[in-house]
Amino acid sequence: MGKQRLSHVVASKDAADQSRLDHLTGARCLASVWIVCGHFVPRLEPTVFSAARHRGNTAVNFFIVMSGFITHWVYATRVLQGGQIRRFYVRRIGRVVITTWIAMLLGVAVLLVQLRGQCPDLGHLLRCFLFVETWHDPVDWCPNGQTWTVAALLPSWLLYPLTCRAVAAAERCGGATALAALAALLWLVSFGPLWVLFVRQGSWITNKQGVWGYVWPPSQLADFALGVTTAALARRHAAAASSASEEDSDEQEPGMRRVWARGLLADGCILIVGLTCLCAPWYGGREGWEPLFNHGFGLLFAAFLYGSAAGGGSGLVARLFRHDVLVCLGAYSFEVYLFQYPVHEIFVAVGDVSGAFDMRNAKREYNNNSCGFVVFFFSLWLAAGLYAEFVESHLIRWLQVEAASGGDCTSQVSKGYTSHKDRAAMAGGAVYEQLAEEADIERSESAIPLSPADPSSPPSRS
Repeated sequence: MGKQRLSHVVASKDAADQSRLDHLTGARCLASVWIVCGHFVPRLEPTVFSAARHRGNTAVNFFIVMSGFITHWVYATRVLQGGQIRRFYVRRIGRVVITTWIAMLLGVAVLLVQLRGQCPDLGHLLRCFLFVETWHDPVDWCPNGQTWTVAALLPSWLLYPLTCRAVAAAERCGGATALAALAALLWLVSFGPLWVLFVRQGSWITNKQGVWGYVWPPSQLADFALGVTTAALARRHAAAASSASEEDSDEQEPGMRRVWARGLLADGCILIVGLTCLCAPWYGGREGWEPLFNHGFGLLFAAFLYGSAAGGGSGLVARLFRHDVLVCLGAYSFEVYLFQYPVHEIFVAVGDVSGAFDMRNAKREYNNNSCGFVVFFFSLWLAAGLYAEFVESHLIRWLQVEAASGGDCTSQVSKGYTSHKDRAAMAGGAVYEQLAEEADIERSESAIPLSPADPSSPPSRS
């Protein structure tokens, strides 16, 4: 009896370790580096990396799919109804919305300086703060334009309880086969319209059409649902593997082979994406076939998430991504994304006022100061970390108290779960105890996408 109990405890611990997906936090770190460099790295002579640098919309595609994946990875076992839905909305959306408003206020301040005190259109600003401007006109850039991503993801988060039920119904009807078919169908819904447009217009998509297929919130619903479906499939196979290994030790070797095969699948998907972004010709701008990168790799990203989720991070790519340095820095990637534009423009303003340096070329179009970029890059991460540790941590704690005020675990909420160590651990999407799970959702998979417009252009209409 004692031996059985010990083996059960060990198996439970292994299952908990395997539910931690720290490599996704590391992936967020590298993707955020890609995004910031795509916006602000000095544009000198073209290099072999020039095409990939401008294809940050591929990173957006990854983050949208991953948002759905991690949300369902944590919440799949819960029945979200009544008060649970309210708690989900407060904890999942509250912190993101408030932080986005703060970032947008910084963007407004920067814009006022750039416009020399001239006030932007108040109606436009109001629609931006209500996250409805991208529904009306995705091309009309809000202050701190990167906040478009939160507006694009809000409908998916609000509809998640319904999406969860629909995916569960598909799984009950057809099991893993139905989930795989649903994933393929969702990718076709996401990518199909752009592909049809590309073919009908003689292998060409305009920049405006690409923005509508990218920033307009309904265009991202299918990618988020694809992530949810992928998480359901990954959880199903993880549960089956865990059950088989507990019942029969002879199943451990075949189980290891399956983990290895899924890791190989994940590595292959990332290799295909990387080579395509590096090698596909780029002719400048976000037109032609470039808008196809908005959703084209969705199914490959879903396959990567499914494959790398085996064993808590299977494959060489996942092993690289879960390095401690990447995981720690990735915990601040959401803040890095939101504050990149205001922090950069502060550097531009300081250089202009002091005359000590210049962050842009003679035409004021883009950054051409390599040393200035390095200082800006590290300052950005420092500012993001300071905000997360000393401002956002209190915000998260307050939201936890508000969400739990009508339920249980209030005493546990008051303890926080917001230290740097907890934040880095939670950002992997691990299935912990109830409060830790929801704190994970609050910090882990907030998107950090790239803006569809050139960063040198004004973030808002003047």
